[in-house]
Amino acid sequence: LYFITVKKLNSMSVGAAVKPVVFFTPNWTPVHQGESVTLSCNVAPTAQGNLGYSWYRDGHQISGVQQNLVIQSGTWSDNGKYQCQLGTNDISDPVPLHFKFDWLILQAPPAVHEGDSLSLRCHSRPGLDAKKPVFYKDNKAIGPPVSGSELQIGRVGVTASGTYRCDKEIYFYYAFGNGYRTYKDEQYISVSELFSAPQIKVRPNQVTEGDAMNVTCDTELSSHRETTELQFAFYRNGHNVQGFRLSNQYGVPSAELEDSGNYTCEVQTPTGSVRKRTTPFPIHSFPSISENPKWVTRKNMSNVRGSLNSLSILGSLPKVYLSN
Repeated sequence: LYFITVKKLNSMSVGAAVKPVVFFTPNWTPVHQGESVTLSCNVAPTAQGNLGYSWYRDGHQISGVQQNLVIQSGTWSDNGKYQCQLGTNDISDPVPLHFKFDWLILQAPPAVHEGDSLSLRCHSRPGLDAKKPVFYKDNKAIGPPVSGSELQIGRVGVTASGTYRCDKEIYFYYAFGNGYRTYKDEQYISVSELFSAPQIKVRPNQVTEGDAMNVTCDTELSSHRETTELQFAFYRNGHNVQGFRLSNQYGVPSAELEDSGNYTCEVQTPTGSVRKRTTPFPIHSFPSISENPKWVTRKNMSNVRGSLNSLSILGSLPKVYLSN
């Protein structure tokens, strides 16, 4: 709970450059040597224009000036961490791409966030005769694949992080006899937060009746998903005071006593696949009286704080009698 004390409204504008993000098509890693992958440099619509693209592998610029970079028949020399850049804007975070020469590889998206629909692929080398695989998470079987060699796990949260493995029988021709042999591959998959747990911030820190009040719902998107659109809603004492919208602020031009209460904010993706809410934050609106009182009824003295030259009233206003 965040209990808010009403204060003067401070309007706040937010503006920040959004880094591009590298995506793979197909969206798997690792990849068998000899297979092809297309890398795309995804940028915010506002950043697009006639600027050229630059591509980097392990920090060194490589050929390619288009938004897409195609790696045909990849080999071990194509392994590395890839980044892209639009013009002289910020460079993307590195994304690893690994080409392997193995009979079997377990493939997963290079980055997984809560709310994503996760698929895994137990991929044997093309042209081999193989049976359907069995998938495991932390050494516990998690069911047959939906189709072929893919396992559709569905939308995941951070608790889906773990060590995944797949076993597959592959048929080989041997000099001493033909038959199936079981191959295995595993990788640790970390499901990251799409955005951090929201926090409420209030300006000013102490709200006085009549002040403007600004409540901000702060959260931080993952650097790999900075173009994700978020929606914000605000509640006071459990009742909605501002429905979901793109603004992360709720403002009261002139705070009243009834604006006091326990405030919460809720953040969600447009589809509602990921939703998080703050703990209640108490906000108090304090009335104040500044007079030169000569006389105050004893009945109300329990509500009076301070000297007779500066009188502060807590709670509802008591009756104050002034005498000339």
